Amino acid sequence: MAMADGFKSFLAIDPENNIYWFISIIIFLIATGSLLRRVLLHKSYPAFQPTTNAPTNTYIQPTFLDSLINFLPRLSLRKESPQVTQESNNSQSASSSSSKMRYHRHRRRRSRGKKKQKAAEESETESMELVLPTLPKQPYDAFLVLDIEGTCKLGTDFNYPNEIIELPVCILEWKDKSEDGTAATLEIVNEFRTFVKPTWRPQLSDFCKELTGISQEQVDAAPTFSEVLVHLEAFLVDNGLIEEGTGKRLKKFCWCSDGPFDIRDFVVKQCFISQVEMPLWVQGDVLDVRSTVLQWMCAQADPPTTPLSGTPPSIAATRRALNIAAQLQVLDLPPFEGRQHSGIDDTRNIAKVVTELARRGVCLLPNTAILPGRRWRWMGKPGQVLEEGMI
Repeated sequence: MAMADGFKSFLAIDPENNIYWFISIIIFLIATGSLLRRVLLHKSYPAFQPTTNAPTNTYIQPTFLDSLINFLPRLSLRKESPQVTQESNNSQSASSSSSKMRYHRHRRRRSRGKKKQKAAEESETESMELVLPTLPKQPYDAFLVLDIEGTCKLGTDFNYPNEIIELPVCILEWKDKSEDGTAATLEIVNEFRTFVKPTWRPQLSDFCKELTGISQEQVDAAPTFSEVLVHLEAFLVDNGLIEEGTGKRLKKFCWCSDGPFDIRDFVVKQCFISQVEMPLWVQGDVLDVRSTVLQWMCAQADPPTTPLSGTPPSIAATRRALNIAAQLQVLDLPPFEGRQHSGIDDTRNIAKVVTELARRGVCLLPNTAILPGRRWRWMGKPGQVLEEGMI
């Protein structure tokens, strides 16, 4: 009676709320029945067991339990025999020995390759050293490049009593000068620039302002030439070129300009007009860069020539045409940077020309003499300009 009541209560369970419980019971019953069937067939009833005469390829319908068991993964732990393990170890040892042999062969090949590469590089370096030109000994330690702008009038020449209105200086020094004096690389280490107030003819002509780009206001506010010399001397002292107070040169330097006019003419004239003695650190020979470029051009000709080998008219024409822009072009340098006839821009471009000449192995030497006592016909007493002398 109790079992019947339990079965009734079992059937009274709501199937929607216990669907998984029902499925589990059904699977359990099917599995139990299949297991009992296998036991009964293979053990209790020998007649159902396959005989030795039965064909080996006879198909037997698998049960649900067989399918369920085959679906699960099977773990097979097989212990290798000592013989197999020994063979595996021998194989690994042989493989390791072969790998070591291949590694050492690779190392030997790599070492031989490095030796060949090093020998090739040394040979290439030696050949390059044979091709490189011998650098000249440069006697000067520094170069003071300048390009002075002065007062001018339309129709006048360099015999006119020009007064300095702009004075820029670029200091060039060697970067690679060796103990034996050879060098090839120059660099700008400092710059100086100032406008200068004229005193004899303080009013600039329209032609002068248009040519130089300097305004009347700039020169009116500028120091006089005597004051500029003091500032320039202090600049050279600060850069270790001259001794303070005495003006003695501490380094061997050379002034450089485009043509001979800047120091040979402008500075000598200005010292006379301003009634000041030319300082010792200004005096000395000057490197005329234009002449040096012309000499280099003649040396590059085929066959090589000298500036004196041509006719005087042709040499003079070539020299006149060889302005700063033309010098840059001849040396395959970039075009002129800045404003032509601006003192500071001219100076910087001249410095590029000097630097390139040094790089090409030109020995930089002065080629223009300075005569501090030189006189022009318009010179009267110190500081006096004779109007009739300008005619």
